[in-house]
Amino acid sequence: MSADLHPTVNQICAMHGISRRMYFNALKVRRNGCEELFNLVRDGGATMNLALEIARFDHESQRLIMAEFHDIKPRDRLAFVQRVLVAHEEEQANG
Repeated sequence: MSADLHPTVNQICAMHGISRRMYFNALKVRRNGCEELFNLVRDGGATMNLALEIARFDHESQRLIMAEFHDIKPRDRLAFVQRVLVAHEEEQANG
């Protein structure tokens, strides 16, 4: 098989004008995120940093978090998700 049929990560990144880090972050969101989260990022409705934070939750929680976005300004969404994460971690620590 020709190497041209199987582009490397570097070639894929060059073709799309993204960094390797962005590539692997997108892969992580694709693997860990629900379909709605992936689509939100793909369509430009969320930054990769926001998606990475949301992807730390299970799919049901991801959907609940995104359902709250309609009332939250885009620039405040990451802080909201981080507050939810802290509350979630405290809840798990307290049993």
